[in-house]
Amino acid sequence: MKIRVHFALCLLLAALFSTSCIREEAANAECDILAVDSTWLATQPAGFITGNPLIRNNSVTFLVRKNADCTHLNPTFEITPRAHLFYKDASGKRPFDATEYHDFTTPQTYVVVSEDGAWEKEYKVSFEDPQPIDSTDFEHFGYDERSQYQILYQTQTDGSLNANIWASGNAGFALTGMAHTPEDYPTTFVDGGLMGRCAKLETKSTGSFGSRVKMPIAAGNLFIGEFKVAQAMLYPLKATRFGLQLVKSEPLSLSGYYKYKAGNAMTDKNGQVLAGRKDTCDIYAVLYEVDPTHFVPLQGDDVMSNPRIVSIARLDNPGEPNQWTHFSAPFRHQNGKSFDAGRMRRNGYAIAIVMTSSRQGAFFEGAIGSTLYVDNIKITWKQ
Repeated sequence: MKIRVHFALCLLLAALFSTSCIREEAANAECDILAVDSTWLATQPAGFITGNPLIRNNSVTFLVRKNADCTHLNPTFEITPRAHLFYKDASGKRPFDATEYHDFTTPQTYVVVSEDGAWEKEYKVSFEDPQPIDSTDFEHFGYDERSQYQILYQTQTDGSLNANIWASGNAGFALTGMAHTPEDYPTTFVDGGLMGRCAKLETKSTGSFGSRVKMPIAAGNLFIGEFKVAQAMLYPLKATRFGLQLVKSEPLSLSGYYKYKAGNAMTDKNGQVLAGRKDTCDIYAVLYEVDPTHFVPLQGDDVMSNPRIVSIARLDNPGEPNQWTHFSAPFRHQNGKSFDAGRMRRNGYAIAIVMTSSRQGAFFEGAIGSTLYVDNIKITWKQ
């Protein structure tokens, strides 16, 4: 066990180092934004920032309440020790100044430079007002700058595209070295939907790497929230952070279209065949309570059991339809709770939509080749 954990930790550290700043094609871990300064966060007005800041390879995104004033801000960050932080605009880059404020109605650029000045990395820093989701059609996506897996862009009600709503475990799969093209990842967006593209979620082998650490499969998944790759190896159930504060009224139902084919042999985390068991997909949505000033998401170990859950909508008995099949699942109340309009006005709810090609994939049980196609996912809100 010690050898396995040590091996996993070494590989994780190597992978994290490889996502650090670059100079041409080389990698270096000495010029990263590590976190948002907690003192700065604490000085922001209550409810101004909703959810946790999203720090990715070359971006930092703050989710803010509707109609928030973002014209006079100066966020501060924790960066690699002994590195230097700069602000960059059309006139060039200059050292970060805590007294200098900026207009974040458009993204601003920050640069972290290593101690010796030989390496640097740019971050686009933005403040976004995410809009409640009515539907998702999977038509628009981009690519991760380093690992080239696909990232879904949510079309918002004003027509804009937001890359910070949906997440997947693709970043974790990148650690295995099994993906050589964007299409090799478990979560992709492909032609062949009802009209245009759809989501394709496929359970994949993680190869010899996954077998050694008892993570032999990676289910294709897609969810509202965030994936924390730093947790993926040692605490995988903590890597999935489900939900965002995107609630506009009481959710009544989750609906959409899907088709599914289970893989041939379902196996456990040891790679042993589970005789008599067949893989199945999962599609569900969860509404839960949050503190409007301190967002704590649900995670892989409590997304269906946390006492803050208000209601759940889940596709029952999905089967294996080989043609596009419509479903509509009502939200059913949990834990003796009901929807509170006053809490909603205080931004005290979050919602998650979760889809996966292997229902037990979080526990590394599933069948390689199990494939779920999903299109036109919709939340119906109470009028």
